[in-house]
Amino acid sequence: MTETEICNMALGELGAELLTNYSTDTTKRAILCRTFYPSILDAVLRAYPWNCALVRKTLAADVSAPIYGYDHKFPLPDNPYCLRILGIEDIDDFKIEGRFILCNESSINIRYISRIANTAIFDSLLVQAIAMRLAAVLSKPITGTVDGGLWQLYSSMVQEGRTMDGMEGTHDSWESNELTDVR
Repeated sequence: MTETEICNMALGELGAELLTNYSTDTTKRAILCRTFYPSILDAVLRAYPWNCALVRKTLAADVSAPIYGYDHKFPLPDNPYCLRILGIEDIDDFKIEGRFILCNESSINIRYISRIANTAIFDSLLVQAIAMRLAAVLSKPITGTVDGGLWQLYSSMVQEGRTMDGMEGTHDSWESNELTDVR
């Protein structure tokens, strides 16, 4: 799947003429697609932890410490670019400030949602979600009206992705000792 094909799925939903090439087409539709596609891609990836966008990394602390509150800070990864932290292994007390993770550990293992540039690795439901959100955003400038039904289709694509991703692999275990600790 290419950016051209994803944009054409969105344009097709709107009944608009399709693009020849996402990168080189000079039509108003192509310019709108190039304007909105990158931020829509990031928003859809951030909205749900799609399996194809998950990354794990070990980070070392930055040479400069936070001014107060925590002992260490860690720059968020740029390669691949971190869109959202999902968790830090064995650490509950941390904060995200700007492009840094603040905590009291000297090394951390993180799990995060990354920005994906290679459309060939997109999950098919992710493609559908991107296309529906793009169509929803483009509906006003292309057709002159906002199509709320496209936002509902986008939501259902994210929900379907959540369902399908949930069927792959084992579920993360969660344990609470809160009640037994009280005794």
